Amino acid sequence: MYKAFKYCYFLLIFAFLPGFSQNPAVRVEVSPAEIQPDGKLEIHVFVIGKQYAVGDFPDINGFKKESRSIKHSKVSVNRKREDQHQITQVYTPEVSGNITIPSFEIIVNQKPFVVEQKKINILADEEPKNEKSIEIESADFVVELSKKEVFVGEGLMLNINFYLSDKTTSQWQFPSNIGAQVEQFAKKIKPNDCLESRLNISNLIGRKILIKGESYTVFNLFEAIYYPLNDKDVLFPTLTLTMQKQKGTSFVDMILKSKAQSVEVKKLPNHPLMEKVPVGVFKFAEQLKDEKKQFTGNSFEYRLTVEGEGNFSGVSIPKVENNKQFDFFETSTITKQNLGISDGSKSVVYKIIPKEAGEFAMANYFSLIYFNTALAKYDTLKSKRVVLVSGKALFDNKDVKKDIFSDIENLKTDEKSYNFREIAKVFANFVVGMMILVYLYILKSKNRG
Repeated sequence: MYKAFKYCYFLLIFAFLPGFSQNPAVRVEVSPAEIQPDGKLEIHVFVIGKQYAVGDFPDINGFKKESRSIKHSKVSVNRKREDQHQITQVYTPEVSGNITIPSFEIIVNQKPFVVEQKKINILADEEPKNEKSIEIESADFVVELSKKEVFVGEGLMLNINFYLSDKTTSQWQFPSNIGAQVEQFAKKIKPNDCLESRLNISNLIGRKILIKGESYTVFNLFEAIYYPLNDKDVLFPTLTLTMQKQKGTSFVDMILKSKAQSVEVKKLPNHPLMEKVPVGVFKFAEQLKDEKKQFTGNSFEYRLTVEGEGNFSGVSIPKVENNKQFDFFETSTITKQNLGISDGSKSVVYKIIPKEAGEFAMANYFSLIYFNTALAKYDTLKSKRVVLVSGKALFDNKDVKKDIFSDIENLKTDEKSYNFREIAKVFANFVVGMMILVYLYILKSKNRG
């Protein structure tokens, strides 16, 4: 009897061990699957919890490892607000074509996390873009702008770079206070009437570039995108960089200055929605399975994604109202846009319940008016999907198949909810605790005997 109880006790202990685990959730994303010639590959590690120690990211053949950054946010997990930490490693492609990134391990909170292999397609560059035609000195400090004129709301990229010619025989180095200098640049150069999306640069890594046929090494000190909020011209003042140049056996301070620059900001053309429309270059991407095989009363999922170049915090897909043909329920909205990156996307997932049979163009329900900066005019995106619905018409909610969205309007949110998984975990811990006490009592009684 005692031995049987002892075996049962240890089996229960091992069975409930997962309930005591408090390891934070870890998720790894490798994106994008297709990279433009001047694009970047990014590995994102998402860690939920207080601890977020992440080890070295792998070296990948065909890519050059660049900056690493970290971003903190709050997320909802099981109805609780938790800390989420996003650690990102950026890579620059050095080749084109299809590349398979083999499976690799990354250490998260002193434990290995295995990432499955990933196939990446790097598009070929039609024209060489590794050459610039700017005026540059053998060692120069330059503020570079992507455009000289923009519309209100259009993204303007700014880079602060240090250039060093390969022909230079003198040794140059960054001073110990280079980080503080960059932060001063950020404060001084930020326009008052612009939204800022700044790329976090943690490592100063040089890359080779051709300028008028001569080879240089360029170091990106600061990178950000600015979105003008009004039609005031954006002014960028002169900046001063202190570098160190070798003179004899020691290094001396050298002062380099950038040139002041300005960008013209143009008003959007008159339009009833000119204060509300997003600005950029966008397109629709849609996901809808079996669009020709839908039935009245049966819900189906439709994902609408706006993707392209622009400020996606300002992109809002218009609400769609229920009508006699469909009931629409928004289930989730996901925005993806990294800091300092002009490309991004915003997705809305809908649960749709057809109420009438027929052929319906989704363009009648899903569209987006925006200002197209490439065409310098207002444009409208429309859904290209057509849904074919069969079945009898529904005249009341009783005919609708019961699913997660049925009777949602009568859902009460003021009643207390119970997490039965947590209750079961507490009960299991209580049972284990009682068994430990009983085991100790039996052991003590046996020793007395």
